[in-house]
Amino acid sequence: MSTTQTLILGAIAGATIFLGLPLGRVGTTSPAMRTGLTAFATGILIFLLWDVLGHGVEPVETAVSGHNWSRVAELAPLLAGGLAVGLMSLVYYDRWMTNKRATPLVGPGAAAVDEFTSRSWIERLTPGRRLALLIATGIGLHNFGEGLAIGQAAAADEVSLALVLIIGFA
Repeated sequence: MSTTQTLILGAIAGATIFLGLPLGRVGTTSPAMRTGLTAFATGILIFLLWDVLGHGVEPVETAVSGHNWSRVAELAPLLAGGLAVGLMSLVYYDRWMTNKRATPLVGPGAAAVDEFTSRSWIERLTPGRRLALLIATGIGLHNFGEGLAIGQAAAADEVSLALVLIIGFA
């Protein structure tokens, strides 16, 4: 695969982020447009969740419909464990972020001593910003895996596969 082809495929893969990120940061965007873009992004994420869960449950359903109970006994715990580890890692990460603050925010009145010390950027995050960081971290890890798949296809001179992966992942 030539450098030009690699650059073109990378440009296609990054075009949505390149265009979407600045648009989300523009302060003059109308609330209706921001709401529409947020609803569109939420719809895509719900579709991806449904698609991933469907593909995860499919082998278990096939084994159940075929009355292959030994295969069900292998696959069902794997599915449940994968979901549990994935979802609980998000809970753990959120709790870890919350516990980075030495004392909870207190209301008006007496101040805690550590409220006067300088805080790291993680400690200064509001709950909404912590959630945004959690989502961004998840998307970044997800995109890293996609990039590896696209890179492997490109390294094997499978340009058509790399293009299909880019279109499928975008």
